[in-house]
Order: sequence, then C-alpha cells, then structure tokens
Amino acid sequence: MPATTTHDIVTFQPWTMPPGRDVGHDPRSAYVERFWLSTLGPSATWIIRRIADHLDDSPDGAAVNLNDLAQSVGLSFARGVDSPFGKALHRCSMFNLIRPNGSGYDVKRRIPDLTTRQLDRMHQRLRRDHDEWIQRTWTTDVSAIEHQLVSAGVDRRVAAIAAENVITPTSS
Repeated sequence: MPATTTHDIVTFQPWTMPPGRDVGHDPRSAYVERFWLSTLGPSATWIIRRIADHLDDSPDGAAVNLNDLAQSVGLSFARGVDSPFGKALHRCSMFNLIRPNGSGYDVKRRIPDLTTRQLDRMHQRLRRDHDEWIQRTWTTDVSAIEHQLVSAGVDRRVAAIAAENVITPTSS
C-alpha cells in the first residue's frame, strides 16, 4: 500500500448555515437511504454518512485520510475526479451537500428534502412513498424530537434514528 501523503488528508468541517436554514435529515437517516440514494448514488451516500460520523467525533472539523475514507465505502483511492472515489465525492459536491473551501470541504450536517425536479426523475412508486413520508412528517416535528434527545445527552446518531422512528411505520 502506498504511503499516505499530506495531499491525502482533507479537512471536513460543518457548513455554517443561517439560523432556521439548517433543516433536513441526518445523513444516516432512513430518509436519505430511501430517497436520496437513487439520486446521489450508493458510494456518495456512504461517503456523506462516513463524513457525518467523523464530524460527530470532531464537531469543529475532522482531518480525514481520503484513502481510509474510500476504503471504508468499498472503493480504492486514486487522486483526481476520474476515479470512482473522486466521482462519488464530486457527486456530493454536485448535489450541494459539500463544497470546497480553501483547506478542504464544508459539509452540510442536515440533508434537505429532495427537490421537485429530483422527485420527478424518480420511479413512480418511490415518489408515492416520498409523498406519504412527507405527509407523516408534517404532523411530527422530527428535528425537534432529535434536538431534545441530543440535549438530554443521547448520542446524535441514536437520536436521529429514534426521532425518525416516531414517524416511520413498522412492518406488520
């Protein structure tokens, strides 16, 4: 395995959002897996989830070895946007979930609802499921529940899953 260079280490830091604009879903949520996956792609979805894990451990910013990040999602690391890892990371940027800054990337901690255009490109069944999901969330403030759990000392990852389970129907 080649030696790690300083070019292989990138800093990911939270993307500062204006008050009231940091809304959406935890990158590890069922919403992201169910609805963003077909838009973002599996490798990019896993990358954004892994970055969220790093930011949970280092909330002010995390220096991440790109080779390790790539391998953690089943990709080999090669510099450049033409590699599978580079393309997946670029998709995160293309969909405005990360953005380059002078020293690395700013990362959105919350993934927004899909846009109308993105929904229009989805399979009809998935669009119908999405409409039902949104109807359920209008009657439940999932973000408030998650915030209360985190404030009470619950791990952010566990709080996101627990809050989401309030609105997700269980299988019978």
